[in-house]
Amino acid sequence: MVSSPFNTLLSLSQRFNSAKRGLPAQQDIVPSCKVVCFSVLGINLVVALEELTEIVEMPQYTRLPRVKRWVLGIANLRGRLLPIVNLATFLGDKLSGSAKQQRVMVIDMMGMFVGLTVDRVYGMRHFKIDTFTRNLNDIPDRLAPYADGGFVQADGTWILLRPSQLLADRRFTEVAA
Repeated sequence: MVSSPFNTLLSLSQRFNSAKRGLPAQQDIVPSCKVVCFSVLGINLVVALEELTEIVEMPQYTRLPRVKRWVLGIANLRGRLLPIVNLATFLGDKLSGSAKQQRVMVIDMMGMFVGLTVDRVYGMRHFKIDTFTRNLNDIPDRLAPYADGGFVQADGTWILLRPSQLLADRRFTEVAA
């Protein structure tokens, strides 16, 4: 017996429906924030990826006379003059990482182009927004004016550094000794 095209399609549809599997359970997607993880003075910090221009190894720089002790000097970065600031010294201490691990995080915002020397850069990570809190009790006092809470992770708390707050600090912009 010859079946009609409709019956053939109906048969195929029934076979397909009997073998189909359900969709996987729907999971709520929590937005995340791209950050660069680094350390200064043994403190784990992060900065939002969009607030950085780049990260470079310590370039050769020229020392400048009569500047604050935390201004290391000025470097040529692809034709632009880059002031190099020792972030640890600005915060009242000294870098603790080895010179081989130290990096310069380049910031270009608020009309300023500056490099911040840090002990170590761990790389980029994605932190879920729901792990962020503004209520951190363990932010050191010297870092508090430039911090905006932190991300609580399984490997510890990462304090969020806001370069715009650092660049807005009058002490930071007065480089003359």
